[in-house]
Parts: sequence; C-alpha cells; structure tokens
Amino acid sequence: MKTKPKPIEILDEETGRLWQVPRKRVQSVFADVSERWVANVLVPEEVCRDLVKAPFLEPVPVRGRYVLSLCAIFMRSAAPDWAPLKIGPASRNCALRVACRDVRDGSDAVWVDHRYSDSVLVEALSKLGFPAVHAKLEVDLDRDFYGRRKVEMRTKDHLVDLRLIEYPDLKRLRSDVFESALEFENYFGAGVRSYGPGATEHTVTIVDLHKLHGNHFEAMGRYFGRLYTPMGNWTVDSVYRTRNGLYEWRYEGNVAY
Repeated sequence: MKTKPKPIEILDEETGRLWQVPRKRVQSVFADVSERWVANVLVPEEVCRDLVKAPFLEPVPVRGRYVLSLCAIFMRSAAPDWAPLKIGPASRNCALRVACRDVRDGSDAVWVDHRYSDSVLVEALSKLGFPAVHAKLEVDLDRDFYGRRKVEMRTKDHLVDLRLIEYPDLKRLRSDVFESALEFENYFGAGVRSYGPGATEHTVTIVDLHKLHGNHFEAMGRYFGRLYTPMGNWTVDSVYRTRNGLYEWRYEGNVAY
C-alpha cells in the first residue's frame, strides 16, 4: 500500500501558526487582489539589458527611454489551483519588470525578475514544482512623522528598495514617457508571456500572468519617491494603481538558451 507523503510544514514566526501544505504539484496560483501598484523609473539602456537574461528578449523603449517597473501586488488571499482560493492568508508581493519584444517572432513579452513576498507560505512553491518566490519582502504602509502616507517595499537581500510618499498638496503634472493612464495600461498589459530567472544556468522560466477580472489603472499623481537597487537608484517617474481583481499565475515550463 502506497504511503501518503507527509505535508510540508512551515512555521509563521509572526503569528505562531504552523501551516501544513499537501505535497501536490502546483501548475497555477490564483489570487484575489485588493490593489496592484506600479512605480516606474527611467533607467539607462544597459540596466534593462543587464537585468534581462534571456538573449531572445529585447527591452522595449518608450519614446526613446527605457522603463524599469516595480510591480507590487496586495493579495486578500491566494491558493494553488487544487485548493480553495480563500485558504491562503493575505500577503504583499513584488517584482522588478521590463517590457520586452521576443526577437524570434516579434511578439510582446515581459521579463519579471525575482519574485518576492512577505508570506512564508511561498517557501513551499519551489518544492511543489512551481518557480521560486522568495519570502524576503518587508512592507511599510504606515504614515510618516508628518502624517503622510507611505508605500515602502524592501527585500532582505537588498536588491529592491522602493520608497514612496504621498504629498497631498502636490500633484505630478505628467510622466516623462506616458501621456495618460490609458497609454500606460496598454503598454503594461501588452505582454502576457512572462519570462524570469531559471533554476539552473542558461535557463529561463515561464510564468504567465492572466487577468481574470476587468479593472483599469489610475494615475497616483501625488506619490513621489525613489527606487534603490544595486544597479543604481532613480527618481520615480510615475505611479499607477488598480483595485480589485482575480489573477492567475500559470507555470508554462522552462526554456534553455
């Protein structure tokens, strides 16, 4: 008689809860999203080229400028495809993102660098056949000394550090590259096919993001700040947010190069 494998046990040190995750292969992760934020910075071309590891992906400039985006997703709940959506806890997640074109066929694509989360449960994903998400994210959404709202996201490996402050009496007149929220939305949503770092050298992984519920971005013109990375630090050009939505991250395999 075949023995049922023991579940993966993960202790959440903040809450003291011991989670038990069944050892079932994960093909997709679904999430009920409360907010999705995108902070854009304009960077030298070589920054995007150094970040994008796949040789068949060409970073796409906007009006001659190269855009590096920090995409942050706040989830009410999330779960693998074989579990009820509400079973997973709320979490905050982020990744650096570069819009690209696949030179093999001219299609739109996206390079999504290492994914981060403040949920300890993501540690189980790589053990269940899904590409790794790193439980190394720290998030601060409180107010500063002057009562201004903050959106701060930093990773424990010091690769990402976003610091935004809302200034109620100021408003950004315009982005240097996007003339409207609609133009940004069309740019941001052009590529569903998403590549990222592979588990081994000379491989990239495919995790496509599918939006299952319609929503639209709005410009958050009163938020200003900087994005800090080992590659450099830059003033935020523009910030956009969308609210509510159901999303699926679907693992589609790996590509060797």
